[in-house]
Amino acid sequence: MMNKLNIYAAGSLRIAFPEIAKLFAQTYASEIGMQFAPAGLLCEKIIQETAHPFAHLFASANTVHPQYLISKGLAVSHHIFAHNRLCLTVRNDPKWTNYDALTLLLNTNARIGMSTPKKDPSGDYAFALFDNIENHYNGMGEQLKKRAKQLVGGSLTSSIPKGIHPAEYFLLNDIIDVYIGYANYAPELLKNRQLAMIELPTEYSPAINYSIALLNHLHPQAKLFIDFLISNQGQDCLQKNGYIKIDR
Repeated sequence: MMNKLNIYAAGSLRIAFPEIAKLFAQTYASEIGMQFAPAGLLCEKIIQETAHPFAHLFASANTVHPQYLISKGLAVSHHIFAHNRLCLTVRNDPKWTNYDALTLLLNTNARIGMSTPKKDPSGDYAFALFDNIENHYNGMGEQLKKRAKQLVGGSLTSSIPKGIHPAEYFLLNDIIDVYIGYANYAPELLKNRQLAMIELPTEYSPAINYSIALLNHLHPQAKLFIDFLISNQGQDCLQKNGYIKIDR
């Protein structure tokens, strides 16, 4: 068998990508290694050439990091393969579930948690949400940027117990009241009846595009994996895991 295909992928893909890799291996004899972490941190690792063994593909929760790698001459191309959206997770208590997303965010007594901007695209999208709120409610978006606690995504290591989503951990340990995160986690999080999900108004929600970069350390199956991601089979698997299919 040829050398292992190494993929660096955004943490939010840690459930979907192993499933896709399994499907891919049914068609192509392959061995795939995956490392999951906040995309910004993985991008830094690739730039510093500390990615070892060298990654052949880099799947990011945005297009910014793949485009930056291309500009640095570290990637050949990038391809959008899925969309996502933000939502709010709260404790399943009328104190929180009786209100819409904007009311919750604008409540200055609500403790808000999010990811770390620049290190983790989820944090960048939360800041984009705050900018959209600022456009409608002068001063409130900027206040949210100061109020919201950047609890995850700032480091490759985490103090959160393995197998527990940050929203679940921080909400049920009464550290925050509202968590801003990706909606693809909703089916998994809602298995816990102590949690509830609040949708964000479409006009405030930033567009979330996932992109995969073909890196300079070429592997004969790397482009095949990208093609598989974009195929009907790959897209169906992503949709099953809470992502939004791309238009083709």
